[in-house]
Amino acid sequence: MVKKAIGILVILSLIGIIGCSSAPGTSTPAQPASVKTVREAEIASAWTMKQMEINSESEISIVLKLADGNKVDGYYYLEKGSNISFQISGISLIYESKPAGGKSDAIISDRFSFTATQAQGIAYTLTLKASGNASKEKTGTTVFLEIIYPAAGSLYVPIGTK
Repeated sequence: MVKKAIGILVILSLIGIIGCSSAPGTSTPAQPASVKTVREAEIASAWTMKQMEINSESEISIVLKLADGNKVDGYYYLEKGSNISFQISGISLIYESKPAGGKSDAIISDRFSFTATQAQGIAYTLTLKASGNASKEKTGTTVFLEIIYPAAGSLYVPIGTK
């Protein structure tokens, strides 16, 4: 009786493992983003400029740690893909890219600038999210991002790369 119960448990676990991994319609998880620093420079010892190439099939967040009154400036443009959404948030949403009026629903580039305030905290998140088509087509999205921030600030990018 015990051998029979153990045999049934082994068979059920094998069916579960094989069935789950080969079931039709199961999707593979999106690949993590790849962030490549193209260029980094110090400007007049007070500012840091960083240019990055970001490859992603879904969403990536970059965190900036800033002091009250620090100013940040930057831009991004789409190198590969059809649409990208971009937003900056501190404690609450500060900025969100919107499509150019009347031209198209797609966002392919934008420029941003903001000043850190005590009311928004010290950590600011820049989030790039690829359009739904990028994850379906498995082609991904490539974005070029340049950001200029005070040298005293810190920039953190995700470490889970391809």
